[in-house]
Amino acid sequence: MARCCCAALLSLYVTVYLTVLPAQGEWYVVGQTGVVVPGSLSNVTVSSPTLGGGVSEARIADVNLEKGSLLFGAKAGYFFPKREWFGFETEVYTTTLNVTQQTVVGGVPGRVFADTLPGSRIHLTTWAVNAIVRSPSLVAELEPYGGIGPAVFFATNNGVTRTNMGINLIAGARYFLTPQTALFGEFKYNRATIRSEGMEGDYSSQIFIFGISFHFDRPVVSANHANSSP
Repeated sequence: MARCCCAALLSLYVTVYLTVLPAQGEWYVVGQTGVVVPGSLSNVTVSSPTLGGGVSEARIADVNLEKGSLLFGAKAGYFFPKREWFGFETEVYTTTLNVTQQTVVGGVPGRVFADTLPGSRIHLTTWAVNAIVRSPSLVAELEPYGGIGPAVFFATNNGVTRTNMGINLIAGARYFLTPQTALFGEFKYNRATIRSEGMEGDYSSQIFIFGISFHFDRPVVSANHANSSP
């Protein structure tokens, strides 16, 4: 219930925020793709009618996830006209977490077991709202940036979707080919407790992103301005 309330408040915040933004600021939209390198799920509990002869909320050792899942997504953002170095963005991206078949050791009250955990897939869609800070560089066309914000992780397994709250941390740089078009590379770090059908665990991942962004009402940046502080 608390997670649903958090997601509703986040949605309300974004709606109100976008409604009151002044029109003359810089807007941008982004298409992004990349590779997800997840760590193992830790502090895992599993409920299964077959694992270990049938268990409910059994604690097991870390669960390994396959490395190198593809990610696809998009985002939109806004920089304030009087504080061009600061803005907000919202993004959505999706990937698949592949739980590899593996031997696990776990326990429930009064019993310890070792068994084979079958492979499975968790489809993970992330919606995040990030506060963004960008900085001028020695090259007018290059724009380093970083950001952090809350994220909602929608985990779907066996046709059941669970909503989870977490955090999204990003750092990257854009290179402008034209005043309106830029290529970019970005690093993301995600962390959350993921609850899917029959499994719950602490999730973290490193994500390597690249893509293209389109900018509207972008202020003209000169080489002298790029060498000055925001």
